Amino acid sequence: MQGKICVITGANSGIGKATSHKLAEMNAHVVMVCRNKEKGKKALEEIKKVTGNNSIDLMICDFVSRKSINKFAENYKSMYKRLDVLIINHGIFNLNLQRTEDGIESMFAVNYLGSFLLLNLLLEVIKDSSPSRIVIISSDIYKQARKNLQDYNFEKRKFRGFIAYAESKLYGIMISNFLSERLKGTDVTINSTHPGFTKTNIGLNNKMYKIFYPLFGIFAKTPEKGSETPIYLASSPEVEGISGRHFVNKKQTETNGISQNKEFQQELWELSKRLCNLE
Repeated sequence: MQGKICVITGANSGIGKATSHKLAEMNAHVVMVCRNKEKGKKALEEIKKVTGNNSIDLMICDFVSRKSINKFAENYKSMYKRLDVLIINHGIFNLNLQRTEDGIESMFAVNYLGSFLLLNLLLEVIKDSSPSRIVIISSDIYKQARKNLQDYNFEKRKFRGFIAYAESKLYGIMISNFLSERLKGTDVTINSTHPGFTKTNIGLNNKMYKIFYPLFGIFAKTPEKGSETPIYLASSPEVEGISGRHFVNKKQTETNGISQNKEFQQELWELSKRLCNLE
């Protein structure tokens, strides 16, 4: 990974931090994208100290805000001329309905729509840097989602946190599949992965979730174990040229019919463009 620029979102803790650490060990130039400057700086200094790699930068982006994502993309393109690996790892989980400043359900906005906007804003840089790779961290909870795109904002149905989270993860896989077709011939690959049940900080803003959090350590993977497949997709020659696939434990896995539905993917693409003012 020497000389390659790798951008990891949600990089100050959990899988994002572990991934940043490993790629730094592999001599990549790592750009850690975090929402909280202080937490990001602390994680960056720790990784620099342990790995001895000083080619690590911190950039700030709050994926709840479209304005913040646009600003981040502008700043990135002014600072760097290439992007070899983009790992989309950030995410939130809420038990109760919350909406962003744009009036959009927060998990749809952060976990999916923010990723969609980021991808589109950086796509030309990624293409110009080819061969390059995009990795989307998803979750097998996507299997609990159904085709509810007409009510993505939970205005007609009762809000259920786990369903909203599952839908946001389904849409990530769908857009990975959709973009892989559009990127054919560009030498840019895009794949999604389920890292497994991993102990991270996601959901700790919810009081009930926080109460049971210590128990997760008994059953959950460490962030280091959870980061193995994302790192594999970012760096391994074994997956060179493979695109539009879903990986679990470094192996290709078929996703369900909903995620592979071409009409549904197109519908999602058009809605996302409209919501992000990309039309």
